[in-house]
Amino acid sequence: MKKIISICLLLLFALAGLAAAEEIEYTAMVTKAMTLREKKSTSAKKLGSVEANEFISIIEYGDTWTKIEKDGVVGYVLSKNVVDLALADGYNDEADAQFLGVADKELTIRAKQSKTSMRMQTLEPGETVYILELGETWHKVVKQGVIGYALSGAISSLQPAHEGIVLPKEFEPVPPFEAVYTATADVNLTIRKEQSSDSRQLGLIYEDEDVEVMDIEGEWAHVRKGDIEGYALAEHLRYFMRNDPYGPYVPGTVWYPYAARATEEVAIAEEGTGEALRTVPAGSIMAVSALEEDMSVSLPYDRTTGRIQATASLEFEPVRLWNEAQMGDLIAVFSTYYDPAQETQTQIGRLHNIMQGVERLNDVIVAAGEKFYFNDFCAPYTKANGYMEGPIVNYVSSKKLGYGGGICQVSTTLYNAILQIPIEVIKWQVHSAYGISYAPLDFDAAVGSGNIDLRLRNTLPYDVRFALQAVGGVLTVRVYRAS
Repeated sequence: MKKIISICLLLLFALAGLAAAEEIEYTAMVTKAMTLREKKSTSAKKLGSVEANEFISIIEYGDTWTKIEKDGVVGYVLSKNVVDLALADGYNDEADAQFLGVADKELTIRAKQSKTSMRMQTLEPGETVYILELGETWHKVVKQGVIGYALSGAISSLQPAHEGIVLPKEFEPVPPFEAVYTATADVNLTIRKEQSSDSRQLGLIYEDEDVEVMDIEGEWAHVRKGDIEGYALAEHLRYFMRNDPYGPYVPGTVWYPYAARATEEVAIAEEGTGEALRTVPAGSIMAVSALEEDMSVSLPYDRTTGRIQATASLEFEPVRLWNEAQMGDLIAVFSTYYDPAQETQTQIGRLHNIMQGVERLNDVIVAAGEKFYFNDFCAPYTKANGYMEGPIVNYVSSKKLGYGGGICQVSTTLYNAILQIPIEVIKWQVHSAYGISYAPLDFDAAVGSGNIDLRLRNTLPYDVRFALQAVGGVLTVRVYRAS
């Protein structure tokens, strides 16, 4: 009998030894006192207990129960009170990581890519995240040697963990929003989370409502309305104004590097079709591009682009970059075109009013830091102030003639020249959503009675001088660094 008992005891000791020898995978801490159970059940036999804040050795970590070893006894405790897992064999998270990030809020590290998966670890707000693999929704991460998954949307400031590792372009940090322009929506416009019509809707820009714009990439504009930041279709944004006159050009603005004077009659053809547009007489000055490979130049012509082949009949005055210009240098030029015929009273009146603007603004100097109001020089647009009746843009009545009709071509040409240099546009408005024929859509500048005005501030570090000319159907505004 004693022999049987001895054998049983030896077997029990052997089994106990096997249990104690089970491999310890993790260490951890418990948040409250718990009972150590023989099985995964709160009614199972009690084997001992663990105290709050006590460190434990884990053999197997599970969703509900964790298998641990304490003082040679193996049993189970509830997983919900087990925190701060660490690999028992030691770890070097930074050495293992491919990328680093920062937790934007408290995050749970899960065993699988699911919010219901087993919790492995916790990341505190501001804590460095060691990332093994990047993912669109979940990053594979490691903390204290414990590998799991954390939601990628709450991890920012991604960067390579070591030299020679390149952060994929799709994970490059998005720069903070900086409003470069304001623009106006011409329809009710959806703000999307991503640059896709299938992306999640974040908000709505209502028709005729202004919105901040950071930049435009392809067909999408990066916009912000209040606290909502996302992407909207750029084709439905109009009337751009730049917030910083030294910032990027208003979208659609073209810089012209030369003012070209015709030394004899010159023909202008449509760039795409070659169709004859008009001829301009000797003495006309036009804003033109640099010489193309075929020695031609292009130029703005109404809402299209014209081309001149006979460049031997042109004398070129170069436009200097504003920050390199010396006194007397040309820094901006723009041209629009009008009907030079003087056969009807309407034609006579319109050209007369254009010439009034040319004469009143030619050689005007705007000092550095000073404001320029177009109407201070040219208004009121009345017979008593020297104006004749000319065609006007009027969509609210049948009236088609008015005193000063045609003067807006002067303000429009000046406005398009100003867009090429860092002079602030304080106030500006278009005639209507339809625009006018002699300038690109949304690039006209209406002036008139009351508050309809073109107002500028010279934000350049030097004085500027306006030089205006209207000859043979070409109206050109040049802006010089004043002598």
